[in-house]
Amino acid sequence: MRGRLRLCPYDALLKHLTGAGDLLDVGCGFGHLAWYLASQQPRLRYFGTDIDSRKINLARGSLAGAEARPEFHPGDARELVGLPARFGNIVFLDVLYLMPWDMQKRMLAWAFSRLAPGRESTLLIKTMDEARGFSGFRAVAEEWIMVRLLGRTLSSGALNGARPLSDYLDHARALGFRGESESLGTFNPSTILSFRRA
Repeated sequence: MRGRLRLCPYDALLKHLTGAGDLLDVGCGFGHLAWYLASQQPRLRYFGTDIDSRKINLARGSLAGAEARPEFHPGDARELVGLPARFGNIVFLDVLYLMPWDMQKRMLAWAFSRLAPGRESTLLIKTMDEARGFSGFRAVAEEWIMVRLLGRTLSSGALNGARPLSDYLDHARALGFRGESESLGTFNPSTILSFRRA
């Protein structure tokens, strides 16, 4: 958990999670965010999905006794049956850049369609910045090791499909959402993008 917080400081995410009710964590991995939210935002009902069933099984086991009772579902979030129809918050943390851009756009369009009505509902993305210089090379090398060499992370065809922030902002704007960005001071250069209805 300490290692995960160095790469993704969850406290920086909290102020962006303004939607009420349910939260969908797409690509939840081992459920680190569920652990964090159970103590920091117990008002949010947590749903985690991941295409890697190994990680889902570990997440379920690690939070079996948690009071907040998060739900974990293996598979593509877009195809799962039994999830709520709408979510106050939907998050993609270090997930989208593992997909080609066309797939990212389809996934985002689906997620925007599942946001609950109202201006407080939020779609949140944490993404690596475009690979530039040594830090960009290091970030791509780490993803290559995790995806290709160790097989710890499943990829949908890209190792660093991170796009210019303007691509995400323009795509959201075309779907009726306004976005804001915040640079994070993490080991690998990363940015938070938060989107709400325009």
